[in-house]
Amino acid sequence: MAALATQIKKQVEFYFSDSNFRRDKFLQEATKKYAEGFVPFSVLFTFKKLAALTTDPTELAAALVDSEVVEINEAKDALRRQHALPESDDSAARTLVLAGLGSTLPMVDDIKNALAVLEVEPLYIYRKSINRKFAGVAHVELKDAATLKLVQDNADKVSILMHTPSMMPLDAYRQLSHDDQVEFEKSIRAMLVAKDVPIKQMHAYLEAFQPVWAEDALLRGRVKLSTEKKELLVLYTQVSFAEKARDLVSSSHPIVIDGQTLAFELVTDAAAIAARPRSKKEDRKSKDNKRKREPEGKAIHISNIASRVRLDDIKKLLARVMDPAERSPFIQYEGLDTAKFVVSDAAQATALFEKLQALEDAELGGQKVAFHLLERDEELQVEISYEKGLIVAFRDVSGEISRDDIKNAINEKLGEKAADGEGVAFIKYQMNEPSGFLRVTSAALAQDVLALFASGSLEVNGVKLASASLLEGEEEKAFWVEARNARSSRFKQAQKNKHQMKRGRKH
Repeated sequence: MAALATQIKKQVEFYFSDSNFRRDKFLQEATKKYAEGFVPFSVLFTFKKLAALTTDPTELAAALVDSEVVEINEAKDALRRQHALPESDDSAARTLVLAGLGSTLPMVDDIKNALAVLEVEPLYIYRKSINRKFAGVAHVELKDAATLKLVQDNADKVSILMHTPSMMPLDAYRQLSHDDQVEFEKSIRAMLVAKDVPIKQMHAYLEAFQPVWAEDALLRGRVKLSTEKKELLVLYTQVSFAEKARDLVSSSHPIVIDGQTLAFELVTDAAAIAARPRSKKEDRKSKDNKRKREPEGKAIHISNIASRVRLDDIKKLLARVMDPAERSPFIQYEGLDTAKFVVSDAAQATALFEKLQALEDAELGGQKVAFHLLERDEELQVEISYEKGLIVAFRDVSGEISRDDIKNAINEKLGEKAADGEGVAFIKYQMNEPSGFLRVTSAALAQDVLALFASGSLEVNGVKLASASLLEGEEEKAFWVEARNARSSRFKQAQKNKHQMKRGRKH
């Protein structure tokens, strides 16, 4: 029984630890919801991992009697954190970024067991995924800076699913440029290089390597071709994998292209790997310097733009007050409810702003718009509008399920209520994360979804979902602000892709 009490205490203290509590919106909301911040045991027993240990209030209270993380109320039927969250979050200084972990998603216990060799227990583990695939990267929050240094100094002793990761403190990682962050996450520590190779389509090289990869899936490196240098590169995160692959292509599985047997050299020198042939990218520093040289001027912002308004619609509105001989300014429009353009001469900007203000029927998409004259780098403060009561936060997900799995399961349970485009419209959730959010099409349906969670009947691919709450107040507003920013980012990326496609068609 003592062992069980220890497990119960450890699980609850994890829920309310600084590392988890700061990320757990459900528990934060529960703490605000209940009197004096005491979260009822009945709420905690909806957490799957705790429920697997106990659903007995007496047993839970007894296990936590000497806890230094949580305290129990007088009725012994609820608990809360003993201390408020620290005002400053120093977790980045105690977090290691592990890269080069391969494509197979490691379980949390795989990472814990690898660190146990150093007698280290992580506080929190985040595994990065891109397009639902493990990116080979994990963030591991540790107890203190000394523990971080211990792990980093003994990196060669850490093996996760046969991969020894590259390591860097999160603080240092964040100081890197975007390109350098990407390069670190790739964690290329060895490569096989063949020179003077016949230039073929990539599938020809991939097919030639199939017998090598059939020997051991871990030997499947990233194959890159430099047509300019006529070099074929196979990139590896582990030197041992590259060595084994080299031995195979040098003996039983030679790589033959157009009758030519390729000779591969093993390269492990970090400088040579960093200097490997890559696609050309614009120098970001040059772009930053260019921005600094631009004149000051003023910015004119347009707000309250209706949905589905096109950039041409905005240009036509401006043309009503501009001299036909003048060139239309560059308009920054992200497909949302605001737009912005800069006029380099402050006096001209003021004159144009006054003309726009004088328009009596200035509409975009059937809505009357407003104009704002601001400093060039000043942000327009616009109050975001949204329908309340549509966002459901769910938590305590213990299993590998996808957004589509959750959406389909809930809509199926809703039945006819989810017909004709109704039901769950959007889900914000990363596979293997413990919590997420979903947006439904009406406040009434949000209550139906909450009832599904509370009933305990909601099961997704064998994983039961039983904990959920409605976002309200500042939490709800923050969700919509973040959603708006995400839409803006997607619009920018779509415009960038469109521009790149146009450039490609010219050649």
